[in-house]
Amino acid sequence: MGKRETGEEVVRRVGRDALSFLTEAGFAMPSDIEGGLEVVGRGLKIAVYHYVWIHEVAVSAFVEMAEEPLPARHRVEVESLYAECGLGPPNHLPGTAGDARLTEVRVREFARALRELLPFLLGPDRDALISRASAR
Repeated sequence: MGKRETGEEVVRRVGRDALSFLTEAGFAMPSDIEGGLEVVGRGLKIAVYHYVWIHEVAVSAFVEMAEEPLPARHRVEVESLYAECGLGPPNHLPGTAGDARLTEVRVREFARALRELLPFLLGPDRDALISRASAR
């Protein structure tokens, strides 16, 4: 029997392919961060990561302004951005991922949501959008 992939390894393997569309929009290739992947470019950092907290195993994604140092309000969960842009309710992108298959599904869902959010994130009202979404 082979070694099972950790959630973090699944996020990295699937995320490299699922987030590759961001490189076509001027972002750098995904790089490893603790728990997952980060993509930087166009003044933004986009991260998808796997975490375990008490009895919850989940995948999460956030967008933040890339300039440093930043106040916390410039970092926002993808679910909040999705809702703020009128693309669906925040719970449309659940994060629970108890096994490798669900982790892969969640990473692909976040990538799909980011593809839909990209025009908003590259638009002129991006900063205001991120501020509004972080207040949700």
